[in-house]
Amino acid sequence: MEKRFLTFLFIFFAAFFSCENIQLPKQEKKKEKKEEIEPIITIQNRFASIIEKATPSIVTVFTYAEGIDKTPIAYNIGDEEPFSESESLGSGFVYKEDNDFLYILTNSHVIEKSKNIVVKFFNGVEKKGKTVGIDTKSDLAVLKVKKEEKINSIHPLPIGTTKSLKVGYFVIAGGSPYNLGHTFTLGIVSALHRNLGISTYENYIQTDAAINPGDSGGPLLDIYGNVVGVNTAIIQSGQGLGFAIPIDDAIVVADELIKYGKVRRGWLGVVVQNLSKKQKKHLKVEKGVYIIKVVEDSPAFALGLKKGDVIIEINGEKIETAQQLKYILSKLKPKDDIKIKIYRKGKVIVLSTKLGEMLDKGI
Repeated sequence: MEKRFLTFLFIFFAAFFSCENIQLPKQEKKKEKKEEIEPIITIQNRFASIIEKATPSIVTVFTYAEGIDKTPIAYNIGDEEPFSESESLGSGFVYKEDNDFLYILTNSHVIEKSKNIVVKFFNGVEKKGKTVGIDTKSDLAVLKVKKEEKINSIHPLPIGTTKSLKVGYFVIAGGSPYNLGHTFTLGIVSALHRNLGISTYENYIQTDAAINPGDSGGPLLDIYGNVVGVNTAIIQSGQGLGFAIPIDDAIVVADELIKYGKVRRGWLGVVVQNLSKKQKKHLKVEKGVYIIKVVEDSPAFALGLKKGDVIIEINGEKIETAQQLKYILSKLKPKDDIKIKIYRKGKVIVLSTKLGEMLDKGI
């Protein structure tokens, strides 16, 4: 019986491997090749469809010191560079509308020093943009453009979320690099939760989709055509190092700017620093931030927080760095309830209070 079984296995494997050398009929070869190509065409068509649908809602933003003279897109090599009165060039996208206006989200560094703002749409229509609000701490701003017949067909881009975004996911960056309007680049999410130290509040999406000067304020799209980020920064000396503000954070800021003209942020009233290795060893704590100052007449002062306390948790979220604490508080609003866990003289203490409104004193 065993001998017969071994013989059967030998015949089976001999037949299996010999099949690899069998020449398929030409018709079968064509079918196999077609099946291999079809998924690529499907993906390609999907990207093309996303770009086609997104294009009308993406704008180029020009700012000028005086007048609205334009800079040529290209000029002959060897010629003197044409004079331009443009202070800044950037991008933006329509993220909201009402009966009278289109609201455009962009970066604050694109428009913050401008006297005149011109918004150019995909169909060549140029309209004066009015600043609704600027938040330099997040590097975001909102413009509004009055509706008219030539831009009535333009609507907001669908807004996605970064909650389900993962490293390795495809993304498409759109914008107007070097005034080359409606340029799109493809890449992946290279990293999440990046901090570069260029803005007060940071939680960047890193991507290798090419982002260049002029792309600032443009959308970062997922494979469903939803906005997942606002293109914001690059590292000039590197390649494939672009950064975008997560759309979840950007929308909160934009909505606040439209409603209040500013961003209301929760304020605790402490100045903190990261724990050094020496402090961790001395205090016998692994994580947290060290309070070096408590602002008078602040919620922290009223709560009894002291210099030398270590904040280890906020609303159940463990704190590892001063930047993280700053970011968490920035997402909370004045009068929000907050539960703080601190470490003081060998004891863990849990305290509760309501936040105040952000002042330029601590966080």
